[in-house]
Amino acid sequence: MAEFLETFYAGRLPLESLGGESYRVFACRHCGFVYQDPILDEDGMRALYEQWIDAAQSLRKKQNAGDGLIRRYAGQIQILGRMLPGPPAERRILEFGMGWGYWSRTAQDQGFDVSGYELSRERREHARGLGLRVLEELPPPGAHFDCIYSSQVFEHLPEPRRTLESLCARLAPGGLVYLRVPDGRGVAAALSRRGWSPDMSAVHPLEHINCFTRRTLTGLGARLGLRRVQPPPRLVRGSLWGSLKREFADRYLTTHQWFRYRA
Repeated sequence: MAEFLETFYAGRLPLESLGGESYRVFACRHCGFVYQDPILDEDGMRALYEQWIDAAQSLRKKQNAGDGLIRRYAGQIQILGRMLPGPPAERRILEFGMGWGYWSRTAQDQGFDVSGYELSRERREHARGLGLRVLEELPPPGAHFDCIYSSQVFEHLPEPRRTLESLCARLAPGGLVYLRVPDGRGVAAALSRRGWSPDMSAVHPLEHINCFTRRTLTGLGARLGLRRVQPPPRLVRGSLWGSLKREFADRYLTTHQWFRYRA
């Protein structure tokens, strides 16, 4: 594990800062949720995302993603527009964990009233440079948003249930929540096999501390008054077979889901 961390973070992570802790992964006996324990404390989390992760490399990855990423964002926003009636300018969206801001900018370009929340100072400043409204703290509880969008965030959070509960307290009744996390199907079985490698998308030391399946993600939402809903189909002319496969996976297999709050 030490060799993996040293290589993955290119020597930026001082191993002594981990205090000699063991790497442990647990699965809940009741729901099957997989999670890491122990995890970094608040100072460690700040160092991870501000120092140990190469921010410049992360930004280049977004900037070099090409048209495919923007098309995916545009497709999600098109679905959002079909699920939220009324003019986009009257629909208030919070992107929680906005990163460098490219999803929010795409939604803003489509006319939505978008705010973004992000812990990383460097990412906040970059998003502001894109002309986005960036929040450094959430507003007090109340019906501030019609939709909360959060992609590739909840696998990183020390307290995902408490965070989601806090977000729902700022959502209008009947509002939407979109959660996208790495797919943890098969991870529990893989962890039990000899020769497991730590370089897995859904379980990654220090970073991906929560590992969701469709079942555990749905269960998390249900405990907080979120009802999973199916989005309208999005079929792309000229790629019908690929569209059908994506629709099937999104509706029945994957861990990117839409929820409606106390409709």
